[in-house]
Amino acid sequence: MKKVLLSAFACDPTQGSEPGNGWNWATGLAKQGLEVHCFTRIEGKANIEKVNVPDNLFFHYVQLPFGAEKLYAKSQASMYLYYIMWQWFAYKAAKALHTQMAFDIAHHVTWGSVQLGSFMYKLPVPFVFGPAGGGQQSPVSFKKYFESGWGAEEKREKVSAFLMKYNPACKSMLNKASAVWVSNHDTATMVKKISSSPVHYTLDAALPSTFFPSQFQHKVTQPGKLNLLWVGRMMPRKGVLVLLEVMEKLKSYPGITLTIVGDGEQRDSLLKSIEEKGLQNTVFWKGKVPFEHVKGFYADCDVFFFTSLRDSCPAQLIEAMAYGMPVVTLNLHGQGIIVNDETGFRCSCDTPEEAINELNKAILTLYNEPALVTSMSKAANAFALKQTWENKIKHIVQQSYLN
Repeated sequence: MKKVLLSAFACDPTQGSEPGNGWNWATGLAKQGLEVHCFTRIEGKANIEKVNVPDNLFFHYVQLPFGAEKLYAKSQASMYLYYIMWQWFAYKAAKALHTQMAFDIAHHVTWGSVQLGSFMYKLPVPFVFGPAGGGQQSPVSFKKYFESGWGAEEKREKVSAFLMKYNPACKSMLNKASAVWVSNHDTATMVKKISSSPVHYTLDAALPSTFFPSQFQHKVTQPGKLNLLWVGRMMPRKGVLVLLEVMEKLKSYPGITLTIVGDGEQRDSLLKSIEEKGLQNTVFWKGKVPFEHVKGFYADCDVFFFTSLRDSCPAQLIEAMAYGMPVVTLNLHGQGIIVNDETGFRCSCDTPEEAINELNKAILTLYNEPALVTSMSKAANAFALKQTWENKIKHIVQQSYLN
């Protein structure tokens, strides 16, 4: 049985996003018949120990000394510092364990950001990094939709460039990795500028087989009606205010409605804009709801409407497609890869005006062609069925573990 050292900074069976990814990688690799030793933050320990884990999966919790754990929540800059320090302590612990265990391979999965890297490449075994993003940049022409958040976006780009150049866990890691897996073309381009390591593509989001509806029903829209859905955290880069620009153009079609599920920094701006644009009868904000309840919205609505301006690989798209939702989105970053012409519309976005016009046109096309909604619904579900954790992990193991 091969022994795998898994670096999963974020790992928690009770959460989604990065912690959920870490958990799915740990359990998924174990299901492949590998002996998995997962190094993760002590924060996830309580929730991990509440669930049953396979006999071939072992967790090793790393905690920073001298009260340095406080750095994680102090500021964004201190969070990055904390992460790099944590990676170093995790590597030292892994190095000590390697002398006893003799690992066959090391693999870093979370956080999935190239710039932040991993020190596990320093172990004398083949090292796999990813899937990861990090190369995405928000289009400057959309800065007004970030409101006061654009400054933070600019700061992020500067920090990203700094880390790519000076982070000791990044540049050397990319050059010494036996395989680097990336989730979008933007990140691949960034990696190839400084690394000669093999670069492979795969989405960094996936679904557990239990996520899918027990009995799939493709979408059938009623004449004169189209129910749109947006799900996510209402942060500036998610482009939630772009939605309202499109809905304003669609006011003369009262049968076209938009349900927004989520909360966040731009909630007040969203609600104010709904009132100012007179969209109270067509745009409905539901706030944050439990994750299990989101499935009900995927089942009840017709089309997923997503306008993120920077996203590695938005999991919401695959979740929506699992329930047969065609997707209307921007041709940017991860969503430009997830969606194709059979499952939805990827709209050009060189300028906000172009994007809003194309999004409007795409929604009206679906509104006027119920048969297209149904055909895209079937194709969306078929695509999502391939995006399971089991399939993804098996593919990467075959490509990067067994060669």
